[in-house]
Amino acid sequence: MQYFKKSSFGYLLFFICVLFVIDGFAQTKDSISSEYQYFQINEELSYGYTKPKFFDMITYVPRDLVDFGSFLIQKENTIWVAGAVGATVALLPFDQKLLDNAHEIAEPIGLSEDVRYIRVFGVEMVPQDINGAIYYLGYGMTPLLISAGFYASGLISNDYRALNTASELVEVLISSGITTQVIKRVTGRQSPSAAIASGNDGGHWTPFPSFKAYQTNTPEYDAMPSGHLTTFMATITVLATNYPEYKWIKPVGYTLMGALAFEMMGSRVHWASDYPFAILMGYAIGRQAANRRIKKKTNNPMSERKTKYQFNYSLSRFDNTNIAGVTITF
Repeated sequence: MQYFKKSSFGYLLFFICVLFVIDGFAQTKDSISSEYQYFQINEELSYGYTKPKFFDMITYVPRDLVDFGSFLIQKENTIWVAGAVGATVALLPFDQKLLDNAHEIAEPIGLSEDVRYIRVFGVEMVPQDINGAIYYLGYGMTPLLISAGFYASGLISNDYRALNTASELVEVLISSGITTQVIKRVTGRQSPSAAIASGNDGGHWTPFPSFKAYQTNTPEYDAMPSGHLTTFMATITVLATNYPEYKWIKPVGYTLMGALAFEMMGSRVHWASDYPFAILMGYAIGRQAANRRIKKKTNNPMSERKTKYQFNYSLSRFDNTNIAGVTITF
């Protein structure tokens, strides 16, 4: 399945246009400010945000791509990159068996069929079954709808954190889409459904397929990495990074991501080895996009306390002896 379907990309453009119109009206009331709004995360830490510019969601995308490239070669990230690559290589020989086992488990519970949606204005918006609902988690519409909710809330309450989160969700959707599409077109890995139809266990690899071939017969080349998992991981990471005080975001998000990963194997959309690098990509893109806009402020009063000294001088006479004294208070 294509990561960016034409309908999804069209809806993304429509969504941005709608936000642009709304933002235009909002700016007549409240000009963009460079002042920070601070939100207390815990007793020792607050996050500061400035009001985002509307097109930050687009202008930050090139930086996301550059930062992701830097992330891959930074020494402190070597263990994570090596882990993702190592897990991918380790899973490759077992891909077909893992896929078959997942399909056997998924079939009795209705998670093995192809997904179906009801179209609204030409866009696949309403899942028709549980299979479609789970697959929808990694669909581009999910971060767009969440973003719309944060954007509306941010405008109503003048909440800079919510506005930045809304902007970041659209930003990482675009950045994840570009990054996964580049890697898909480099690896050219056959999707499970196409591999089964042609009798290729584990799927064949056609590095750098032609643009025409990829567009004409996408399932033959678009398995690795999983765009859905990259998008969903980036979405979870943006939310968890901006709202760390809500401890339920990660466990709930990762549980849903596990369900999404299983569903895509059960319905023969992805191999297990398509996932490790997708998870790494989503985390790196989401984390960098969110951290870029956060100013961290320490609230610990002990670290900000300045010791004040006061000197008091005195002169006295004792037993025919003059005595000078000094008292220090702090």
